Amino acid sequence: MQLIYMSGHGDDHWLVEGLRQMGHIVELAGWAQETAALAAEDGYDLVLADMPRLDAALIARLSSEAPLAVLADAAEPAERAAALRAGADACLIRPLHLIEVQTQLMALVRLSDRLRPSPLQRAGLSLDRGARRLSIGPRETQLSAAEFRLMTFLLRREGEVVDLARLDRHLLGAEAEPQPQRIRALVARLRAKLRRELGAALLHAVRGHGYVLRLDD
Repeated sequence: MQLIYMSGHGDDHWLVEGLRQMGHIVELAGWAQETAALAAEDGYDLVLADMPRLDAALIARLSSEAPLAVLADAAEPAERAAALRAGADACLIRPLHLIEVQTQLMALVRLSDRLRPSPLQRAGLSLDRGARRLSIGPRETQLSAAEFRLMTFLLRREGEVVDLARLDRHLLGAEAEPQPQRIRALVARLRAKLRRELGAALLHAVRGHGYVLRLDD
């Protein structure tokens, strides 16, 4: 899962590091304007907004295509209801348990996937998020965490050429050192695996521009 984390009162390093150790990409963002701009780029599974008290006006500004979970130190039932009406998809209240937070966030992402039109169905493919398994009919392949993030990112941009720098930033995080060779190697390994195990490469290099995923192979 790749998510944007924004905080209005200091980052919760315990939560951020915990999610990262579970294999998720967590990108830190400033307050509402920066977060909304990042979310508008798509490619993120979820926005997690951390605020001392639930702010319905701010939540409305953050609403985007990606599911929005809000985290607060305390909130009355009426405040939680107002947050949900304003556009939040879930409200989490401290104290938190990391495994519960991850499970709730993953449930939001699964629901979003079911509601979003999927190009996979048209192509006869199936992607199991929980097991990180991609299948075509009876043939299936197990994806590593990095391969899964790459596939889900490109699936949302089926037919669109994505340049190497953008892949690098979204897969490794904006704070990480650029590693274009690592991305090239990841794409090459995944393309070979898909061709070998599913009989379709799906990923294509566009010389001088980047990579594109096509499901009409």
